[in-house]
Amino acid sequence: MAPEGRKRGKIRWSKLYTFSCIRPSVLESDGPLPSPGFSRVVHCNRSQMHKKKPFKYPNNYISTTKYNALTFLPKATFEQFRRVANLYFLLAAALSLTPVTPFSAVSMIAPLVFVVGLSMLKEALEDWRRFMQDMKVNSRKVSVHTGEGKFDKKSWQNLRVGDVVKVEKDQFFPADLLLLSSSYEDGICYVETMNLDGETNLKVKRALETTLPLDNDATFADFTATIRCEDPNPNLYTFVGNLEYEQQVFPIDPSQVLLRDSKLRNTQYVYGVVIFTGHDSKVMQNATRSPSKRSTIEKKMDRIIYILFTVLVLISLISSIGFAVKTKFLMPKWWYLQPDNTTNLYDPKNASLSGVFHLVTALILYGYLIPISLYVSIEIVKVLQATFINQDLQMYDEETGNTAQARTSNLNEELGQVDTILSDKTGTLTCNQMDFLKCSIAGVSYGIGSSEVEIAAAKHMAVDHNQQKADPAGNHDIHYSSENDEGNLHSPEIELEPITTPRFGNGKKPSIKGFSFEDDRLMNGNWLNEANANSILLFFRILALCHTAIPELNPETGSFNYEAESPDEGAFLVAAREFGFEFCKRTQTSVFVRERYPSPAHPIEREYKVLNLLEFSSKRKRMSVIIQNEEGEILLLCKGADSIIFERLAKTGRAYEHDTSKHLNEYGEAGLRTLALAYKKLEESEYACSLLRQGMKRICLSAIINTELRNQDHKKAVKESILLQITNATQMIKLAKDPHAAFALVIDGKALSYALDDDLKHQFLSLAVECASVICCRVSPKQKALVTRLVKEGTRKTTLAIGDGANDVGMIQEADIGVGISGVEGMQAVMASDFSISQFRFLERLLVIHGHWCYKRIAQMICYFFYKNIAFGLTIFYFEAFTGFSGQSVYDDWYMLLFNVILTSLPVISLGVFEQDVPSEVCLQFPALYQQGPKNLFFDWYRIIGWMVNGLYSSLIIFFITVFILGPQAFRDGGGTADMAAVGAIMFTCIIWAVNCQIALTMSHFTWIQHLFVWGSICTWYLFLLLYGMLSPSITGNSSRIFIDVVAPAPIYWIVTVVITAACNFPYFSHIAFQRAFHPMDHHIIQEIKYYKKDIEDENMWRRERSKAREKTKIGFTARVEAKIRHLRVKMHKKQTYSSPQSEFPSSPMSGA
Repeated sequence: MAPEGRKRGKIRWSKLYTFSCIRPSVLESDGPLPSPGFSRVVHCNRSQMHKKKPFKYPNNYISTTKYNALTFLPKATFEQFRRVANLYFLLAAALSLTPVTPFSAVSMIAPLVFVVGLSMLKEALEDWRRFMQDMKVNSRKVSVHTGEGKFDKKSWQNLRVGDVVKVEKDQFFPADLLLLSSSYEDGICYVETMNLDGETNLKVKRALETTLPLDNDATFADFTATIRCEDPNPNLYTFVGNLEYEQQVFPIDPSQVLLRDSKLRNTQYVYGVVIFTGHDSKVMQNATRSPSKRSTIEKKMDRIIYILFTVLVLISLISSIGFAVKTKFLMPKWWYLQPDNTTNLYDPKNASLSGVFHLVTALILYGYLIPISLYVSIEIVKVLQATFINQDLQMYDEETGNTAQARTSNLNEELGQVDTILSDKTGTLTCNQMDFLKCSIAGVSYGIGSSEVEIAAAKHMAVDHNQQKADPAGNHDIHYSSENDEGNLHSPEIELEPITTPRFGNGKKPSIKGFSFEDDRLMNGNWLNEANANSILLFFRILALCHTAIPELNPETGSFNYEAESPDEGAFLVAAREFGFEFCKRTQTSVFVRERYPSPAHPIEREYKVLNLLEFSSKRKRMSVIIQNEEGEILLLCKGADSIIFERLAKTGRAYEHDTSKHLNEYGEAGLRTLALAYKKLEESEYACSLLRQGMKRICLSAIINTELRNQDHKKAVKESILLQITNATQMIKLAKDPHAAFALVIDGKALSYALDDDLKHQFLSLAVECASVICCRVSPKQKALVTRLVKEGTRKTTLAIGDGANDVGMIQEADIGVGISGVEGMQAVMASDFSISQFRFLERLLVIHGHWCYKRIAQMICYFFYKNIAFGLTIFYFEAFTGFSGQSVYDDWYMLLFNVILTSLPVISLGVFEQDVPSEVCLQFPALYQQGPKNLFFDWYRIIGWMVNGLYSSLIIFFITVFILGPQAFRDGGGTADMAAVGAIMFTCIIWAVNCQIALTMSHFTWIQHLFVWGSICTWYLFLLLYGMLSPSITGNSSRIFIDVVAPAPIYWIVTVVITAACNFPYFSHIAFQRAFHPMDHHIIQEIKYYKKDIEDENMWRRERSKAREKTKIGFTARVEAKIRHLRVKMHKKQTYSSPQSEFPSSPMSGA
């Protein structure tokens, strides 16, 4: 009997072939491990020994934050003053405390404190979210042995090395543990490693045989042992160490190690001893510190500020030289300034020193060329943009309850400039979910459902046919079609048979997860009437028997759920159950299947003895099981890739090979993943990567390494071999004549280790960018990161990496943008990412909609910021030159303080948050609009310089027209001319009107918020001018009652405002009108079509425009659809050859195609 407290296990995996090799043997030597990388000593059940030297291992507390209470102020301050503009304004604020300043100290210091403080507050809030996420993990509870065989709950963060812990079913492992025993009597347990590698399949771990008696709480009262093992390292799949227990030494390998953040499944409990804690654990060793990432636009913005700073220094030098000349030669003649009784600031005898002092004054005076509020406005806009991303209901996953999360808002606009996407393996792309849709049995294809590729191809063909009818001489390109095109699918020329999937239509039968098959020939026992019923019976039994899954009874539904090693296995088991062959039980040596046919009312539970199990491996590329049925027959069942299965078929087993190959090719062209089933001797499971579509030409790079030859010469030979393979592959691509040819580069981890060397990596990259798809197989996390770095640095274009496991963390952090998939449980990739989504399919919306919008918003916002500050700042320079370089500002200090902070800030924020060139659904219909980002059409130097020239032009118009009109004539009723206060108020009014009308012309999409902010800013200026003038003259000085008594009663004030505003905006208006008329951009055409509702009135024209906007591609869903269309057209052409003359397009059912 099993000892007390032990649940008798149902499976003794050691009796299966695969797991019999895992059981370790006792080492004869008992000495310590000699390698310097293996110095860790763990005293089991004596954690207090590790609190002091020489051990003093860290506790189990983890932190992923950028700051802490001590480092926040210095580090965040450093981050803020890394920005050039902030550094300049810090210097200007310091100088404002000296006599050389032209402004009050408050007007210089207050904006800087506000801008920097707001940015630091945003950093603090984002880091606080990370801290709270860390605390949520650190506060999890686990049972820890406290002595005398008693276990109490402790927080994860309080765990120490050497603690014995008890982890129960569906709990995460709090640290890296050595498995001691489990609820199964032979010490196995099932572990889900989704957090580590993103895989949902269960891994089997087993304890050392010597620790199996430690099966309940009481047995740990006197337990002591010592572990000597490797030091902390990031290798997830290796572990070397020894367990010294009861005066014997036992080897430890990865099959006995339970890694932190993996999850216990299908096992009631396990006992383990802590080996690595906190940041020493393997998962945290892979989680490097979050790098500080800056977007391409922000980096370019720094270069623009350098240019503006150069202009600032240049005009300041001109001003100081002019001031020095006037001071030396003209000031002695100005007797009323008392030139003999002055300071060094105005000393004619030392004009050079006065010029130097004036240089400092000018640098502060013209500082408005550099927009101090630009950074804080961008911060506010990015936070609001991130909020919209987080609240996008179209990226909400109802199954998991997860939303998209912008974990950092610094890279929003970078989403719109992605050139290269590096993704984790197929599981990431498919969300680790599979649907059983079609099958071919004994040369007969079953399943009338259609894949997404077939549906899209049918839509395109139907639209194409309808367009040919409507416009026989028109353009017959392949187009995208909207959802309401489904009515065209039932034209007599293009037939799409009914489908049964959860996503189409209403009134269908309830959907079954993993099973979208529909064909009455096989359902409800009708397969018994088929001519090949015996083959179909064996096919169903292979689905139900060839796997390593564990059944779990669902008490709510009465059916079984399956914990399978792969999504494929899960889908096969669900399919077998729906066909009437329900896998219901697994014991140590048998598998039980409940078969409903041939008698549905009385199901028969059949036992199949498992004689041998051969798991899938990358070398075998197949999975097999040898079973014995109740009749005593021994069958070897196998599933795997068709290429592997077909080449192993016996001569007598090739009767259906031709038809089956044809069906598999059709399934592949339809975008389905396929595998072949066989019986008699073998059966295997192969994962056909969805990145390779049917017909792709594969280029495989491999390194054959002889383990006996590991010297330098052999390494050189391998590198020369890989270089030759790269050269030949490159030449093959260049000589390819087929315009539709697509090449897929496949390379394994060993070959990649050589290809990433400095002398090969550039040739490897050149080959990779020429291929439609590049697949790196069985690579380490470090290699993923190195490939990402190679692409990022080699192409100098924006890269995005996406993954769902801890082994993707390096890649995610290395890329310009890292996206983590939260999935059901996985969090390691998410915690290291910049953005998180719950399903891979949401990446399209994140990039094509939010990325496109954010890029254009930020780009237009920055260009406008520089425009308005140049237009405003240069008027100060003109006035100073006009007044003899006196250092006098034409504007009141409060005007200048409010210009960037209030009067022009809200309209530009509304531009950055709400602007839309086209609606979201149009972004998806015209994905080529996204290319405006990677091509950087809205933030190239041509556009930046254009906006700067526009600002220069506006400054000239504002200053000189104002001075020209007001200078020589009477301004007041009594005949008085305008003084400096009146000129400043009028000129500032013109600036407010000009820049706000300019941003109104820039916007394509208006809401009430934009109207409120734009026109409200103008009204705010008048309100301020009214209220400010009513204050005490001791506060307002020359601006007392400036609006009521001075400018408002003067008609010339209102006339000048209208004239200058029109003159400033006329060039931009003319440019936009000319561009839209003669050189329109893509979004201009779409805006015009939508405005005149041409998309509704003329659908053919709308489809043509959508077709023109598409770019040719050789990879992805679009490539599969186009390949399918070409295939269909060939078939239709052949049918048309033999059809009657009256039939323009023969019927082409898509079943099984």
